[in-house]
Amino acid sequence: MKCMLTITIWGCINLVIDGMSDPYILFALHFDTVALIYPMIFVALYSTLPFELVQIIGTTPFLFMIFFSTTFSPGAGVAGIKAVRYLFPRFYLWCELPGVEDDMEDCPEDRIENMIYLFLSAQLFHTCFFALVFAKHCKKRADESKIIEQRKLVMCSDFFGTLQKELFGAGFKRYSQLTIHLNSDDLKDIASDDNKPENLIYTCCF
Repeated sequence: MKCMLTITIWGCINLVIDGMSDPYILFALHFDTVALIYPMIFVALYSTLPFELVQIIGTTPFLFMIFFSTTFSPGAGVAGIKAVRYLFPRFYLWCELPGVEDDMEDCPEDRIENMIYLFLSAQLFHTCFFALVFAKHCKKRADESKIIEQRKLVMCSDFFGTLQKELFGAGFKRYSQLTIHLNSDDLKDIASDDNKPENLIYTCCF
């Protein structure tokens, strides 16, 4: 769907402007659009943020592109700050446009090199976002592992075994031979309250 949209845009441009039929320009248009549209989609799909924050974070690449990529003034910009334009695919798109590329400063000399930088800059937000998602996932797994270890410590304790025998009689088997399911909230309560007997009784009974 996205490719069809890009091809349609490219076709419409070629209907009214000569010299834009180069496939390099199609490639540049595609990834320039990807860099602006996909952040909103990814933030909406792979986060639990409210709709307002999804809109704010998803449009951040577009706003930064306007402020820092010299999109509306090719080759211009405040000294020092304008170096940030190399992080945006729109800069490399300008370097491909006939009649504009000659006015641009510090464009890559080779077109293939320009396309490589354009592609990499288009993935900048996606890479950072999914790195955060992966870090959050790893943290969640680590927290779950800690809860499981705490469960094992509690269920293998002598107090826990004694309590289970009192509740279920002499037929009770120790943790290594019995599967008992505790939810994560109960385990967190046990871990935070230093294995208080009343918490263990509540967990075992309910």
